[in-house]
Amino acid sequence: MGQLCCFPFSREEAKISKKPIGFRDLINEALRRERMGLKSKVKQIKELLLKPETQARIRRELFEGRSVNNSNQGNQVDFDATLT
Repeated sequence: MGQLCCFPFSREEAKISKKPIGFRDLINEALRRERMGLKSKVKQIKELLLKPETQARIRRELFEGRSVNNSNQGNQVDFDATLT
């Protein structure tokens, strides 16, 4: 198709369509595609965060930060609560 994401149909497809395509329909289609793209990215992030190696890296970085914070007594944070 070679069209940008905001133009859901090529010119030929728009001519073939039985129902006239209104401006609101184009906007709704663009918004639907945008939502689908964002949902896909959220799914990828969730999958990444569920990987054991990612979780281990997060824990390691949090605990390294915790040991630094323990040396500075005025700045303690409970990281165990944030991992649940």
